[in-house]
Amino acid sequence: MSEKNFFHHGNLKNEIIKQGLKIINDRGFQEVELKEIAKLCNVSSPSIYRHFKGKNDLMGALLVKVSYDFYCFLNAESKQSIANPEEKLTQMGVRFLLYSQNYRYYFEFLFYSEFERHVELDSSVHIDNFDEQNSFNLFKKSVIQYLNYYGVTNNYNKHIINLWSYISGLAVVAEGINSNNKNKILEAYIQDMIKIYTLSLKS
Repeated sequence: MSEKNFFHHGNLKNEIIKQGLKIINDRGFQEVELKEIAKLCNVSSPSIYRHFKGKNDLMGALLVKVSYDFYCFLNAESKQSIANPEEKLTQMGVRFLLYSQNYRYYFEFLFYSEFERHVELDSSVHIDNFDEQNSFNLFKKSVIQYLNYYGVTNNYNKHIINLWSYISGLAVVAEGINSNNKNKILEAYIQDMIKIYTLSLKS
């Protein structure tokens, strides 16, 4: 069976992405090679270039998929009936850390690769990024709800960046925590941090 017949209507492109994601999840983004993916897909290497201009183009497509996966993981807490914005933000922070621990290679690809998406600040009080289904925008929305709950209605940027930086930094430190109760320890860190931040807003 020819490549054209076996992979009909974009199936090859989907298979390329599927194999690329598997490599990242298993071994890290540094291990992604077009020749290996072609072999895993049982096609010739030139077949990859019918769907992607090159490795960077493929990595960009993979980043979109992983970014959406992270977004869905963070957004899972929104399906719970959490009315208090502080508790909602805390749970989102906990899920942020859980993702960094449970999907370490995906997390590295998102935050520590040359393909990462950079947060862009404009001159207004808002923070803009790539699309609605984006983890940073989701986090931003949760932080703004939290700030409004405590009477902060402007100058959002510094608070959003402070909280995002703290949690993403804690994700790195969390690698060194060796305990059977690691998840509970991380949750306690987030809870304490949010409580301290809340006190600073009230003062």
